[in-house]
Amino acid sequence: MSIVIEPSAKGKFLNILFFTSEAIPFAKTGGLGDVGGLLPKALAESERVFLFMPDYMTDNIDHLKATPIDSFSVQISGKTFPAVVKKVLVSPNLSVFFVSNDHFFARQFLYGDSSGDYPDNFIRFLFFQMAALEFVKKNHLHFDIIHCNDWQTALIPLFLKLEGNPAFFKKARIVFSIHNLGYQGVFTGDQFKETGLPSYLFSPEYLEFYGQLNCMKAGIIFSDWILTVSPTYAKEILSAENGFGLEGLLNKFSFKLSGILNGVDYSQWDPQIDPFIACNYSIQSLDRKIKNKQHLFGELGISKNSQVPLLALISRISAQKGIELLLKLLPALLKEDLHFIFLGVGDGFWTEKLKEMEGLFARDMTFLNYFDEKMAHQLEAAADILFMPSIYEPCGLNQIFSLKYGTVPIVRATGGLEDSVQEFVPGAGQGTGFKFKGNDTEEITAKIKEVLTMLANKKIWREIQKNGMSMDFSWHKVVPQYLALYNKILKEAPANG
Repeated sequence: MSIVIEPSAKGKFLNILFFTSEAIPFAKTGGLGDVGGLLPKALAESERVFLFMPDYMTDNIDHLKATPIDSFSVQISGKTFPAVVKKVLVSPNLSVFFVSNDHFFARQFLYGDSSGDYPDNFIRFLFFQMAALEFVKKNHLHFDIIHCNDWQTALIPLFLKLEGNPAFFKKARIVFSIHNLGYQGVFTGDQFKETGLPSYLFSPEYLEFYGQLNCMKAGIIFSDWILTVSPTYAKEILSAENGFGLEGLLNKFSFKLSGILNGVDYSQWDPQIDPFIACNYSIQSLDRKIKNKQHLFGELGISKNSQVPLLALISRISAQKGIELLLKLLPALLKEDLHFIFLGVGDGFWTEKLKEMEGLFARDMTFLNYFDEKMAHQLEAAADILFMPSIYEPCGLNQIFSLKYGTVPIVRATGGLEDSVQEFVPGAGQGTGFKFKGNDTEEITAKIKEVLTMLANKKIWREIQKNGMSMDFSWHKVVPQYLALYNKILKEAPANG
């Protein structure tokens, strides 16, 4: 089953091996799922891509009826685990391989349930990585680029650099993407023995992290290039504030670190063709946007006149997303003539605080404590303003969706929010939204009030909306940046770690 590199219109295909723990439309919990599905799909328009992911118990995977093509055993710490690899051809240049083991992956959720993370997550994803590499090795599959994503695949760069691997492994260049440094795959140190790796690798120079095992360190050290999901985030993680204890290591390897802002799929997020919204509209028919707010107010039983400004926040409920700051802002903000809608699920403590706030301001705030894709689309189309107070945001996608929907973002100037939103300056004719820094509630409230004043001026507001709707963050704009990086590191000597 060896792969022959065949010529393409531009000379030849790159053969790209892509490892991820989630990918749409098969399985998703967050932004990694979007990138895991959309980037390989976009790359496959010109290159040949092989995507490996676990065979989860999701409807979208079950409906595929992927074909089993290989089975073998994986040894972990003296125990034998059966592995089955299934394949489905998604497009002529995109093959998806599912690594199957019911004990590890036939569960309701990807990483954990209401009780927390699954206690065997380290073994689950160690198995996935070892099984996928065994399949590649067993079938003599040759690749130019091997692209790993987050801690669940971070040991792969290390495994690939070990002595005794086939020569074709050494020819590939390894890219490791950090989607959120806050999740590093840290486990008890005694689990290192499960890897079968030499003992010297469990040291502060390598995988040891304050007595524990840190999977992400392997991806950082042993990859040939480190990527983040926005240029600003690549700079931010070098600081103590955003480095989560790895800033020293990242500074050491900053010579091979950069960021590429994520793209979005406009076939799914475009108000002209969106099947989920009540009234389609475009940059030429912005007057129709109000119909979506009218529909949503009726659907949710909001008694206010739909002419009032609608602020929205679509977010996972966690400290990272700035929920504490939001709760401090709301009492003053909800005194304004507006309505605020929050859509999302997450941390129980902050969820209860949001419910309490809704109880105090029932007429002015709606808390939708669930997540539904259709409602997310409806809210993007209905809202006037999207608020994103994230403490840090590696990329963020909702602010980019909002631009396309003529929903003006107010965001913290961090990570991908900084890179994707341009500050609007009245009279300059440029800018797509508004940004703030710090946590001063009075300053941020004043900023929001300033934006509400602009909203009342239809001419100015239309200018901001049209600027945003004219932006293009599609994957076809992003893919050339990945290809340029891939080709750059293919010309360079590999990093040894």
